Amino acid sequence: MRKVIIVDDNHLSVEGIYKNINWDLLNSQVAYMFYDSQSVIDAVKSTDVDLIISDIEMPKISGLDMSKEILKFNSNIKIILISAYDKFEYARQAIRVGVYDYIEKPIDYNYLSIIINNAFSQLDKEEQNLKILNESRPIMINKFYLELIHLNSDDAKYNLSNYPDYLNLDLNFKYFIVLNFRITNSKRVKNDLGIEKYHISLIDLSGYIKSIFSEFPLYHLINEKDDIIIITGGNYPNKNYLLNKIHDILNSFIENYKSKIFELNIGIGSVIDSFWNMKISYDNSCKALEYNFFFPQKNIFDIHDIVRKNNTNNSVYIYAKEDKLIQLIYKKDLNSIKRWIQDFYEEILINCNNKYLIFNNIYSILSNVLKLLYNMSINTNDIENIIVNTYSNLSTICNSSEIINWLFDILKIICNRLDESIKNEHEYLCNNVITYIKDNFSKKDLSLNEISLYVNVSPAYLSALFKKQIGENISTIITNIRIENACKLLKNTNLSLKEISEKVGYVNQYYFSSCFKKKMNKNPSIYRQEI
Repeated sequence: MRKVIIVDDNHLSVEGIYKNINWDLLNSQVAYMFYDSQSVIDAVKSTDVDLIISDIEMPKISGLDMSKEILKFNSNIKIILISAYDKFEYARQAIRVGVYDYIEKPIDYNYLSIIINNAFSQLDKEEQNLKILNESRPIMINKFYLELIHLNSDDAKYNLSNYPDYLNLDLNFKYFIVLNFRITNSKRVKNDLGIEKYHISLIDLSGYIKSIFSEFPLYHLINEKDDIIIITGGNYPNKNYLLNKIHDILNSFIENYKSKIFELNIGIGSVIDSFWNMKISYDNSCKALEYNFFFPQKNIFDIHDIVRKNNTNNSVYIYAKEDKLIQLIYKKDLNSIKRWIQDFYEEILINCNNKYLIFNNIYSILSNVLKLLYNMSINTNDIENIIVNTYSNLSTICNSSEIINWLFDILKIICNRLDESIKNEHEYLCNNVITYIKDNFSKKDLSLNEISLYVNVSPAYLSALFKKQIGENISTIITNIRIENACKLLKNTNLSLKEISEKVGYVNQYYFSSCFKKKMNKNPSIYRQEI
């Protein structure tokens, strides 16, 4: 039975509505009759109410203000306002803030009964929709986490910030991590077992994986294509504690799952301290899985190991003959690379008289070269595919010159890729310098040493690289940016020359004026007068 409140500062109006509506026919009852708005506001905070019928004009708190307050507290309550004919626009404002409907005085009780019945029908529909929504909550939770691992931090906050509270998700933890269980034999299993049996087995595997993470304060499993993605986290003393815990669980899992249907590789993403950065951990779990190319005998790949390798990539171990090749690749010396290939090939021919063994030696060389590129975050997927496809079709290679030419073509691609990466790195470094200058030009002690410390390279190297890349010295760029901002201040403000000189980073206005005139061919005062 629906509960109704009637409110009007006119007692006769309240009695009229109460006595002239057949509440039983509407399956409802009048729970309260009030004569001021504050009593209604207090009542809805402690009592379940479905409908409020209120006059729009009442002393102290109007019916409109009361409606705004109540709908903030409970947007599901239906409110019908009663207004005088000349307050029609006032009533329309009420509709815009969420009031269900309004009627005019004098009250037509038959019409009011229809409006009340319509309001109750609308409540029935909304309650049914809410029931459907609650039943689909697991789907919404899964969609939330799926979007969380695919959206960058800013987009995730913008699109998903209201969902954790709505879905009752406790994400107030210190650390989070994403794991990616990739099924490497999915195509064969689907062919052998059929699609139905494949998915039944996949559900069984997902349940088992989920069970081993059930002790974590946070864990959620997502099935996406041939990946089973685990999002987990909790409050732990430090990141290494969580990482060691993950490794213990995964090592035990791999040991116990060897004889099962699926062949699995597991990528461990980076440990993060904000769930809004979940995409970083997920992307790194996928990146870790790519290392299977270099270590096919392993099943667990941790991005933290790869990062540690990246941090020491200048000391990557390579054979002596490979060291020379790396130097030539850095120099992009194609003629010397071709000679290196010929010398290398003649050397391995002494010990290898089988083209598969020869290719294995070449494969070993390329693996170390590609690891170097990988540690520099250079994408090598296309190169890896070329190598794998060539090995798969090695029987079609008829003579040694084909292998030599093929290796040379691969190394040419690697040279270009490395050269492109270095150019991009140099461009990024210089752009970073310019951005830093733009953000800090007002500092009087801004210098090459400070900037080089910020970008983590030596002053001499930065100065030479910047001059080569941009065509100007860093000091010139600092001056240009300072004068550019001084021009804006001269044009748009009434600040004195002394104040402007201080704001753009000069020690005194006389040196500022000298620099300004050198750059603009006029002193600051004349520039201000002319514009």
